[in-house]
Amino acid sequence: MTKLAASAWPKADLASVGMPAATVSLAELSTGDLAEAVHAIKNGHCYLDWRLFQFALSMFDHVQAVSKNVAVTQRSILDLEAQTALELQMSLDSTDHFARSLLDDAVCARDRLPAVFSTMRLGLIDRARFHRIVSETQLVRDDETMALIDQTLALQIMGLRGGVSSMSITKTGHMARKLVAEYDPDAEKLDRDRAKASRNVGFQALDSGMAQISITATAEDVRLVRQMLDAVIAGLCPADPRTKAQARSDAAIALLQRIPFTCHCESDGCTAQISDVQLDTRAARIVVHVLCDATTLDGGDQCGYLDGYGPVSGDHVRQIVERDDSVIHQHDLGDLLEPDSAADPIGDDDLDEAAVHRKGPRPDSPDECRADGARPDPKIDKSGTVASESDDETSPPPRFLIANTALPSDPYRPSLLTDLVARFLWGTCSIPGCERAAFACDLDHVAEFDNICPSQGGPTCVCNLLPKCRFHHLMKTHLTGFLDELWIDENGRYHSSVTTPGGITVELLAPNQWLFPQLADLRCRHQLAQQAATGTATSSLADGPQRSRTRAAAKHARRRAQRTANYEERAAERTRQVAAEEAATWAEYDAARELGEPPF
Repeated sequence: MTKLAASAWPKADLASVGMPAATVSLAELSTGDLAEAVHAIKNGHCYLDWRLFQFALSMFDHVQAVSKNVAVTQRSILDLEAQTALELQMSLDSTDHFARSLLDDAVCARDRLPAVFSTMRLGLIDRARFHRIVSETQLVRDDETMALIDQTLALQIMGLRGGVSSMSITKTGHMARKLVAEYDPDAEKLDRDRAKASRNVGFQALDSGMAQISITATAEDVRLVRQMLDAVIAGLCPADPRTKAQARSDAAIALLQRIPFTCHCESDGCTAQISDVQLDTRAARIVVHVLCDATTLDGGDQCGYLDGYGPVSGDHVRQIVERDDSVIHQHDLGDLLEPDSAADPIGDDDLDEAAVHRKGPRPDSPDECRADGARPDPKIDKSGTVASESDDETSPPPRFLIANTALPSDPYRPSLLTDLVARFLWGTCSIPGCERAAFACDLDHVAEFDNICPSQGGPTCVCNLLPKCRFHHLMKTHLTGFLDELWIDENGRYHSSVTTPGGITVELLAPNQWLFPQLADLRCRHQLAQQAATGTATSSLADGPQRSRTRAAAKHARRRAQRTANYEERAAERTRQVAAEEAATWAEYDAARELGEPPF
């Protein structure tokens, strides 16, 4: 008999894993110190999830070893999985459902996703993210395809996370779903057909005389319904006392019951615009945006992206196109280019003048930089081996200069194509962890646009535009010490970062650049203008007792100067660290394989 002991964690020396010593008062720590401790806890959580999976697998193996007749046992209701789940349930003080789900994920980690499983040990994903990947890949049956998805996804996780990026549970699912749709479209279609067949309406009784109704439908229909409800409540007058959530609930019930939706302001001077004619006018402007490559419409397997949902397969895109209410607009990234650049690729000298936003120096040879292809980078052959750069005999396409990014009549407003690219490139609000759909966000100039003298402010270009929800846009504008940045690295990949007032910085790689592989070859000339804008004011204090610039202009200048300093500081550091991090990661991975350490 084994009696579970009391927790030994309070006596453990956590300082060795990056947390403050027990003798240190938390009040003495800075925000940065506390952030490092929280990050250490996150890493520990991932590592403990990795160990928990290993222990669950070992427990399952032990139960199987002591079973007298495995074949007979597996036909029993009390099979080996049920017996192991019981042991886990008792050990974790959990439910049977939680224990069975944990064991299922652990078995999948060993048999189907060993490379992704290893990233848990590195502190890159936790069990919640791993479970999302399991759900997205469960219908892939071919072992060779599954191994390829596993290896590619592990590489992407290490490239996206690695201590310098942020990847939510939702975006983790997007990564896995895209790879399944790309490598095994039949499995993705089977999964979607099965999910579509299970659409229903659910009802659940709640406390205090309330109940809940839930509708399961296709992603595009749900997005349309959500926007329709927002269009209905947009007509309420400002004096209506209901919250948006309450108003949406009342609007949905009114529409379903075919009764009038009314304003609750109880004012004689109500300005509500909720008549059928006014509602029809707003509903006519409802749009659900889907982006895809032109080849997808011709039957290709390249994924598309549904705003507010995420990646959708090529087959799903074509089903959306076939709807009676679908409208197709074709766009060409070439419309962003300078008039003559389509005929004359820019040379090395032009690239230097273009002053590309990048963290590191421009490669000595153009062969060292290539665009992202449809497949993840680095490339992996069918055996799971990473292909070297020398294996790619395809010469990189020429780079071109971006020019036509703003409206000729208003340099503050982006062109339609620039707006579309900037939103779909990030997919959601660009603040890590915020999942607000891009087309429901403001499009923010990272370096502030100067309305009085545009040449002295940030440009209206894809190199300076990030989608932000209204809340985070207000935070960036008014919260002292809040700083966000956007830059393009030497491979043409778009990065953003956010620095909080407490000094915590989180970086994010644009999650949807696979939608625009050609964008990696486009360059702009805006960095020089931004650097020039960080200089001192041209006016002189000798002219009188006026300020040399307004408070707003000074704030913008400080931000631009801070961004420039951040660029320079990180450029030097990251150039040294990238190669070392990659080498250390793979060395640790290879060492674990040689030791035969689970799950290898």
